[in-house]
Amino acid sequence: MSALDDRRADLPDLTAARGVLALWVFAYHANLHLDFAGAGGVIGHGYLGVDGFFLLSGFVLTHRHPDPPQTVSAYAQFWWKRLVRLYPTHLAVLLLLAVAYLTASAGGIRPHHALRADGHELLLQILLLNGWGFSRGWTWDYPSWSISVEWAGYLLFPLGAWAAFRFDRRGTIAALAVGVACLEVVDRTSSSGLNLSYHGALLRFFPEFAAGILLVRLLHLLPRRPPAWIPGTAGAFLLALGFALGDAVTVAGLWCLLWTLATPRAPILTSVPGLVALGALSYPVYMVYTPVELVFARIWATTHLNPTESSSYWLVAMFASVLLLAWIVATLVERPALRSLAARRPDL
Repeated sequence: MSALDDRRADLPDLTAARGVLALWVFAYHANLHLDFAGAGGVIGHGYLGVDGFFLLSGFVLTHRHPDPPQTVSAYAQFWWKRLVRLYPTHLAVLLLLAVAYLTASAGGIRPHHALRADGHELLLQILLLNGWGFSRGWTWDYPSWSISVEWAGYLLFPLGAWAAFRFDRRGTIAALAVGVACLEVVDRTSSSGLNLSYHGALLRFFPEFAAGILLVRLLHLLPRRPPAWIPGTAGAFLLALGFALGDAVTVAGLWCLLWTLATPRAPILTSVPGLVALGALSYPVYMVYTPVELVFARIWATTHLNPTESSSYWLVAMFASVLLLAWIVATLVERPALRSLAARRPDL
């Protein structure tokens, strides 16, 4: 039995992939301030790292829960588990930002954008609704829009996975084709491609989340899985082609690379030092970027420094700060929450 066929087995290359995606998203956001790589190319498309997370989320959940029981108690148990994984880190960063805004306000410092400390927007983030089209803009911990749409996916996952595993091979391929077509339509009709966050994020998320689910189903249906280098080669080709042809093509490449990483005959990314550890830390790394960015932006504004003039220095300083804060949040919040969950529900 391969690791893919054992739902309890870890897939370390996928954990390492999370590390790569976290680096890609961080580089994209840092580049908006530091301009070390221009607006195009690999770094300029780093917002698509989030799409990689959406694919991974659907895949890993389905690997762990290939045929979720269809009962109210099973639904509630699944949702509770997902909420405990998401919410403590999300809430911790929101509280940190709230303290920062209150402290700054007491010192006479106002946010550069009024929505950054808006009460209505804070409530939306607390309720994980800020990625569902209700938010007015980039506020509070703005990367949490993706956590909001992930939560929407989790709410529908038990039913979606149950339906997907009723497809035969032809139905699975047809469903994947429909998802690709939907994503292509979103890409072509959006002025910013798939770089959609507060408005249109669900249209970006659901085809990708479903594609991750359907990949697990397809791999279970194939009588003989092709060597990993075949989808890997296709993925690398589509990834490079997508930078010129459109975001949906790039996501198709990421999907093929996910296939490769899920079915390797030998470790691929796990051989790179530090990637698995970074992948395990990827969620807090993603979530704590906002408070780190706010601190550095304040430093630049106060000292009248131009960060683009020493972009390498500031890039290292920002990444080190993100790693440190992510480690603190993981140590004090995320891991204790998960340990508590495991202690209370050893079957999960």
